[in-house]
Amino acid sequence: MKEYPRLPESELDIMLVVWSLGGQAAAPEILGRLERPLTASALHSYLKRLEEKGYLSCVKEGKVNRYTALVEREAYQSQEGKTILGKLYQGSLRRFAAALHDGEALDKKEVEELRAYLDELEKKEGL
Repeated sequence: MKEYPRLPESELDIMLVVWSLGGQAAAPEILGRLERPLTASALHSYLKRLEEKGYLSCVKEGKVNRYTALVEREAYQSQEGKTILGKLYQGSLRRFAAALHDGEALDKKEVEELRAYLDELEKKEGL
């Protein structure tokens, strides 16, 4: 799997908007969907950085720039998940789940969903 540069929160927020719009969006659409206020020129700077990092491509459509995601959300999630698991939890999924549970981030339903997912993986992989 290709390695992508880690995104700072501000750039990740923009990518989340692009991904939520189906992987393509014009700058005004992105600006309108961001949760925190941002000037058009600041957005343009972030979008340019995302292009340089290989996350987005840009095509000019009339007076508007249309951005297309070059990295799929799932690919980035997988990479970030592995990075966090490795760096913060020494590669231990058990430690990660324990931290979520102890921090009260998992409720009973989520624990049941996780258990069902692990059972499904076990059947699928023949473990």
